[in-house]
Amino acid sequence: MAKVYFKVLTKTEDIKRDVNIRVRFKEGNIDQSTSSGESVKLQYWDLSKQKFKRTAFKGKDEVINKLKKLEGHILEEALKTNPKGQGWLYNVVDKYLHPFKYVQQDSQTMFKWIESWIDKSDNGYRTIRAYHSTLKNLKEFNPNLEWNDLDLDFYADFLKYLASNGYSKNTIASRIKNLKVFCNAASQRKIHDNISFKSFKKQSEESFNIYLDEEELKAIHKLDLSKKPYLDRVRDIFLVGCWTGCRFSDLDKVTRSNIEGDYLKIEQKKTEKRVTIPLHPVVVSILEKYEGEMPQMISNQKFNDYIKDVCSLAKLKSKVTKSITKGGKRKSETYKKWEMVSSHTARRSFATNLYKSGFPSLSIMAITGHKTEKAFYSYIKVKEEEHAEMLMKHWRSKNDKK
Repeated sequence: MAKVYFKVLTKTEDIKRDVNIRVRFKEGNIDQSTSSGESVKLQYWDLSKQKFKRTAFKGKDEVINKLKKLEGHILEEALKTNPKGQGWLYNVVDKYLHPFKYVQQDSQTMFKWIESWIDKSDNGYRTIRAYHSTLKNLKEFNPNLEWNDLDLDFYADFLKYLASNGYSKNTIASRIKNLKVFCNAASQRKIHDNISFKSFKKQSEESFNIYLDEEELKAIHKLDLSKKPYLDRVRDIFLVGCWTGCRFSDLDKVTRSNIEGDYLKIEQKKTEKRVTIPLHPVVVSILEKYEGEMPQMISNQKFNDYIKDVCSLAKLKSKVTKSITKGGKRKSETYKKWEMVSSHTARRSFATNLYKSGFPSLSIMAITGHKTEKAFYSYIKVKEEEHAEMLMKHWRSKNDKK
C-alpha cells in the first residue's frame, strides 16, 4: 500500500532557522524522497515524531493544506504509474510545483506562458501586481506578440507607446525590467532562444521620496490621539518602523518571540536575511503599551491613508516640490509634506536619520538589509544643503578636539 510521509532532516540547532520539509513515498520496495517545496521554522517541528508541533504560528494552516494537497496528488499519480523508476517522485512533485516548466512553446502563446509563470511566482503582492501591469501593457501594445517579436525595433516602439500613454520615466523603467524578468525566466527554461531582450535598457531617474527628521518624529510621538484610537494605533506602528527600519511587511511578522533582551531579531520577508536591531526607547515604550506585542496591523492601503491624517495633525506642513518625467515631459508639483508620507517613509527616515548622525553606513546596511552601498546611497534622502551641514559639523568637531 502506498504511503506518503513528510520529514525534516537537518543538523542545525538554531530553532529560529527555516528548515526544508521533505516528502517521502513508500510502496513495496520503492522508497523515494524529495523536497516538498515548503519550509518551517525548526521550533515548530518535532524531529522525533516528524510532524508539526501543536504550537500555533502564522501561516501554519496554509502550509498544512499545501502539504495535504501535495500528498493527495502524489497518491493519485501513484495509481496511474507503474513501474515507478528512479526519480519518479522528484518528477511528480516538480511537475506539480512548476507546471510551466513542462509546457512546450508550440502549445502555449507567450502571454499564456507569462500568466502561468506569474501564477506560480512566490514574490510579494506589490511585485505580482507590477508583473500583471506589465503584462497588461504588452497585450494592449500588441495582442499577438510572441517571443521572436521582441527585438530592438519592438523595444523602441514599446517605449514610445508607454510614454504616449502618460507613464512616468520610472514606471516605464519598471515595465522594461519586468519584461526582461519574463524573457530571462523563459530563456532559462528553453521556451525561446531570442537574446535580443538582453539589450533592453531601463532608463530610470532618481525617484522622489521624503523622510522625516527626528524633530518631526518627536512631534508625531507627542500627539494626543486618545480620542481617535485607530490613528493612535497607526501612529505607533509608524514610529516602530521609524526606529527599527523594518519594512511594513516585516512589522506584520513581529511577535513577542522576536524580542530577545534589548534586541529585535527578525528574518526579512523580501531578502530572507536575518537582522538584529537594538530597541530604541520609543519602540520599548510602544511595546510596553501593547503588553509586549506589536499594535494590531491593518492593510497597507488604509495605513497610508491614516498616517497622512496623523502627520497633518502633527502639522508637518512644510512645502515639498516633486519633479517627475511623465509622458516624455518634465513636470513639477508642490505638496504639503504630510501629503507625501506613506508606510515606507518610516524605513527611509530610519536610514537617513542614522546616516545624518554620522553612524557608519555599513552598520546601517547591516540593519536595513541593503546589499550594496550604491543601493543604500540612492535610498537615503539627504539634500545638498544637509551634506554641506554634515561636513561643517565634521570640521568643527575636529577643531574642537585640537
